[in-house]
Amino acid sequence: ERQAVRFGAEVKECGVREVDLSCRPFVVRCEDGEAITSSALVVATGASPRWLGVPGEREFLSRGVHTCATCDGYFYREKHAAVVGGGDTAMEQALFLARLASRVTLIHRGGVLRASKAMATRVLKHPKILILWNTRVSKFNGAENDTAVLGSIEIETSGPPGINAVSSSTTFTVDGVFVSIGHDPNSEMFHELRKDSRGYIYTLPGSTATSVTGVYAAGDVQDDVYRQAITSAGTGAMAAMDAERWLCEHGC
Repeated sequence: ERQAVRFGAEVKECGVREVDLSCRPFVVRCEDGEAITSSALVVATGASPRWLGVPGEREFLSRGVHTCATCDGYFYREKHAAVVGGGDTAMEQALFLARLASRVTLIHRGGVLRASKAMATRVLKHPKILILWNTRVSKFNGAENDTAVLGSIEIETSGPPGINAVSSSTTFTVDGVFVSIGHDPNSEMFHELRKDSRGYIYTLPGSTATSVTGVYAAGDVQDDVYRQAITSAGTGAMAAMDAERWLCEHGC
């Protein structure tokens, strides 16, 4: 931000209430009632991780509860880490953590992994990864010697459905938990833009241009694969260049 200001950028902080891309100039309406107009727009609203919604989850965020193994996995070198989820992202997180942690527990609420066969096979065969099937996390607890950090989780395990399934609850000691049950792109307010079935904004291959001329998208709001700070920074630079080029070409 300081670098942008040094080169003449004006920074305006406001809670965005609505974005109108149906006419030009585009209009961004703030919660305080101010309307900001622009000839070009870069959308970089990111994506929000989905949460389990159980007690203790938010309280221990970044203090034992995480969503990104490549970001925070190194805190659990030679420790016990758990991953919650059953898709490809959960498999990637578990495999990454297995290179660092002493052991990894994968907690999946179902009896079959949703991940691709190749990813699931790698996890199933990995000697450091244990899978808890038909299991859900019901609560996050603080450590006995320091209640400000995560020390254990409460889990509920049920038997296979349809055979008089019996549920059991237990407390599971763990140093860190990585919740990996998906992301939701923050794209709800951009009604005019083309999106995929999950809400990610569509951009032209090799570009940040969206379906509306003069509007560009960068970062996790258009990227459901990499979701890393460095890739977001890269597409952010691309979007800025694309927007500047468009403005110069149209004399704005």
